[in-house]
Amino acid sequence: MGTRDMSLIATPPENRHPVETIVAEDQDESLRRWIGRELSRSGQVFVVHDRVYDIAKLAARIRTLAPAGARIGVAHGQLPEEALERTMVDLIEGRLDILVTTTIIESGIDIPNANTLIVHRADRFGLAGLYQLRGRVGRFTRKAYAYLVVPPGTVLTEDARERLRAIMQHTALGSGFKVAMEDLKLRGAGNLLGVEQHGHITA
Repeated sequence: MGTRDMSLIATPPENRHPVETIVAEDQDESLRRWIGRELSRSGQVFVVHDRVYDIAKLAARIRTLAPAGARIGVAHGQLPEEALERTMVDLIEGRLDILVTTTIIESGIDIPNANTLIVHRADRFGLAGLYQLRGRVGRFTRKAYAYLVVPPGTVLTEDARERLRAIMQHTALGSGFKVAMEDLKLRGAGNLLGVEQHGHITA
């Protein structure tokens, strides 16, 4: 089958800190405090939303909660390519303080100055996705924060509760393998050799 030995990288880069991960209710005062704290230390903020159709509404809300003069951008996969690229370049070069975005930032984004992540409606995200998103912050020597936000009074499904519990529990750097094992436990391993599979295993 061509299987290989597996090695785990369990040692974090030097001077990195674990990302403090907090599940919280979606309250204006909390959002204002988290954003204000990051901008007061000249950092940048990611606010992640899971829907394109109302992302502008969330951006307008963030604009009212951010400190005066904060520069806010919006990014999602349905933007014209040129507009999306311009927004990302503005973020990288420090011309934006807050990026309200979809999960398009999950991978390939390295902004050491962005050290606060707010995931809106975190109960709708998968465990692997939350882990990838959290990896967008804490890429510098500065303490980073990830806030997983759910609407006030939300009754979470058992699966959503387990996902949020797992992501909060595994905050140590290099814990990706443990998160993957939790994800496997929650979603199941599938059926590698069963009749539901397609194609030939030798291929």
